[in-house]
Amino acid sequence: MKKLDQLRIEIDKIDQEMAELFVKRMKVVEGIAKYKQSTGTEVLDRDREKVVIKENSERVTDEKLKKYYVEFLESNMKISRSFQKSILGLDKVVGYQGIPGSFSYLALKTKYKDEVLNSYQNFEDVFTALKNKEIEVGVLPIENSYTGDITDNFDLIKKYNAYIIDIIELKIDHNLLGIKGSKLSNIKEIYSHIQGFKQSQTFLKGRGYKEIPYYNTAISAKYVSEMEDITKGAIGSAETAKIYNLDILAKNINTHEDNTTKFMVIGNQLIVNKDHNRIMAAFSTYNKSGDLSDVLGKFSKYGINMLSIKSRPLKDSPWEYIFFVELEGNYETLKPAIEKIEKKSKYFEVIGSYEK
Repeated sequence: MKKLDQLRIEIDKIDQEMAELFVKRMKVVEGIAKYKQSTGTEVLDRDREKVVIKENSERVTDEKLKKYYVEFLESNMKISRSFQKSILGLDKVVGYQGIPGSFSYLALKTKYKDEVLNSYQNFEDVFTALKNKEIEVGVLPIENSYTGDITDNFDLIKKYNAYIIDIIELKIDHNLLGIKGSKLSNIKEIYSHIQGFKQSQTFLKGRGYKEIPYYNTAISAKYVSEMEDITKGAIGSAETAKIYNLDILAKNINTHEDNTTKFMVIGNQLIVNKDHNRIMAAFSTYNKSGDLSDVLGKFSKYGINMLSIKSRPLKDSPWEYIFFVELEGNYETLKPAIEKIEKKSKYFEVIGSYEK
């Protein structure tokens, strides 16, 4: 027998032993996942991983192999985390517009802590990714307490037949950020998403800054950090400042202290459970005299509390509109009444069910 064949037989034997040990290890990992589920512990424990890597790598005495063993351990841990997430139902891929530090990112991190995150440049890119099943859910802003609705996203919900499955509220604290060593008096240009400018108008008014709209606040901060120019500033959160190593030159510059943005979590299908107490519906009328008031009157007639209404023009039908209404209650409870209202509408669809 050739020496190579002998070596391959040895490798096969070792691989068999490793496969048995892998199964044994993953059964222990499953036990850890279930314990974490019962105690509410997060999957990722970075400090624990560092200790494991340090202690185990010291057992490898051959220095030329040590770095490869560290890579082996890191791969093992990544596989273990993935397996734990699948057990805990956390193996979702979540999409958002922007980059780490954006307000969409900060909002989703309040709900999705261990999931895989995919970032996209534009709002529509998130909807496209959802439609193409690149992601399971997307997180996008829908309304700000000061500047109102983010109308583009209402249009996109309808265009892509997406559904709202949850709502996340995030208090927004805008700050003026600059590179290390910069001062407020140095700033001549400010980069931000247009919403950042709108929500900080009182602070910005009369200061003579050149306002340059950017994709979002986090990308603005990243750009300013990379430019290393003391005359450039960005509007962003304190968390964004940390991520991109920027100084806060002016704190809490948003016009209203209670500045809050609602973010919608979108999915490809409507999900209803007994804890939901809000419904989002979209409808249109026949555009005849009294049609709209007739439909709206039916909500009152059947005892449904309408919390808000928004109108958007139908793109292919001039002077016709689609209306988005947020209703109080559970869909299963209100379904009989909603079906009666649907018969009075040209178009009617429940596009969201969630808990406030």
